[in-house]
Parts: sequence; structure tokens; C-alpha cells
Amino acid sequence: MKELKLKIRGMSCNMCVKTIKNLLSELDGIIDVDIDLEEGVGIIKYDENIITENDILNNEAFELYPAEKI
Repeated sequence: MKELKLKIRGMSCNMCVKTIKNLLSELDGIIDVDIDLEEGVGIIKYDENIITENDILNNEAFELYPAEKI
């Protein structure tokens, strides 16, 4: 299991967090998604044998809410 820590921009409410979590949870290989709305930080745990970091970063969630690795 690997972790991807991201700074996520554009989130303003709990619905934003829910949208990101829902979009990411649809991906095979995602184990857990933890997002701190106040800090604008997300930690995504994933199985690197199933999904790549680039697959995660290219998900439509991050077209809506741009993110960068931290």
C-alpha cells in the first residue's frame, strides 16, 4: 500500500469532499481517501499493483478540484 498526499484547491464545503471521495472510490485499487476540508489536504491510500499515482491524479475529481503532490 502506498500513500499519495495532495494539496487540493477549490474545495469550499462538505459536498466537495464527498464528490472527490465518490469519484476516487470508483477506481480499482483505492483503499482509503481521507480529506481535510479545512486544511485542503487529501491523503489517498492505494494498491500500487492495481493503480498508479498518475491514474489517481488524472481522475476527473482533480479536473474539478485541482491538486498537486505535497
